[in-house]
Amino acid sequence: MTNLSDSLEDKIQSETYGFFPIPITRYKLQEHESIKKDILSWMQDEKILESHGREAISHNVSQIGPTNKLLHDCPHIEDALNAAINKHNTHSFNYKPNLIINESYVELHGQGAIYAPHEHSNCLYSLTYLINYNPDQHAFIKWRKNVASNHYPILQIESVDATAFNLTEATFNMQEGDVILYPSNLTHGYDSNPMPERITLTANITISN
Repeated sequence: MTNLSDSLEDKIQSETYGFFPIPITRYKLQEHESIKKDILSWMQDEKILESHGREAISHNVSQIGPTNKLLHDCPHIEDALNAAINKHNTHSFNYKPNLIINESYVELHGQGAIYAPHEHSNCLYSLTYLINYNPDQHAFIKWRKNVASNHYPILQIESVDATAFNLTEATFNMQEGDVILYPSNLTHGYDSNPMPERITLTANITISN
C-alpha cells in the first residue's frame, strides 16, 4: 500500500501565508426589535444638534441628542452592545483589560449622505449598530486597506485577478439589527446614501480605568 505523501508530485512545493488578519465582526442583536422601538421613542424627545464635530468628513449626517446620552438614558442598550463587544474581543485580539464604551452617538443619514473614509483615535475598537437600515436602500460600510507609508508605500499596479491579498477595499452583506465591530484604526466610510432615514449608533471602545 502506497501513501499519497510518497508521491513527489503531491508534495507541497510552495506555500503562501496570510499574516496579520484584520478582525471584523457582524453580531446579530437578538433584542433588536424592542431596542429599535426604545431608540425611536427616545429620539422623539431629543433635538438634532446644530453641530457634531464630524462635518469635515460627512455630508447630510445629523446627530440626534448629545453624545453618550442614549446609553446613559437606556442602560439596557449599553448592556446589549457590551455583549457584542465582548464576543468580538474574545474572537479577535482578546485583550485582557475590561473594555468600555467611551463615546457613542446616534446619527440620522439623509438622502445623498456621505461619510468619507476615516479612522478613530485613542480607542481600540469601533462599532456601528444598524438601527434603521434597508440594504436595498441604504449605504453599506466599506473598509479600506492602508497602502500608504511615510517611507515605503505599497505600489498599486494592475492585477490579473482579484485576490484576498490585492484587494484595497472590501465589504460584506449587512442587515438591520447588525452590530458591526472593527479596529478603530481601520479606514472605513460609505459612498452616497441612496435613500433617507438611515439611522445608526456609532460607538468607540477603550479600556476601563
